Amino acid sequence: MSKSGRVAQHLPFLRRYARALTGNQTSGDAYVTATLEALIQDQSVLDGNGARVALFRLFTKLWNSISLNGTTVGVDESSPPEQKIAGLTPLPRQAFLLVALEEFSEGDAARILDCDIAGL
Repeated sequence: MSKSGRVAQHLPFLRRYARALTGNQTSGDAYVTATLEALIQDQSVLDGNGARVALFRLFTKLWNSISLNGTTVGVDESSPPEQKIAGLTPLPRQAFLLVALEEFSEGDAARILDCDIAGL
């Protein structure tokens, strides 16, 4: 299968993750677009890695490069579940979404987030 085919099959899942992480589809799609543009510039990120892990890892690097994404929002008991997830600190929130929503193993989530499993 071509590189573009390997990437394309994972785009709906990356969009879902991006939407969950950003809180809306428009922002999520902007990050997915930036990820694809970065991938066009350097396709070597797919070499030697599973396309799914590599794609999510590239997305995560872009997401984490924006300092605003390192902040949390205030929540309380009456907050909806989406807002409660947004209230988690960034690394645990990303790890939760990767494992619970996208069904990555803890090892793959750690590779995506560039940390060890204990850091999750």
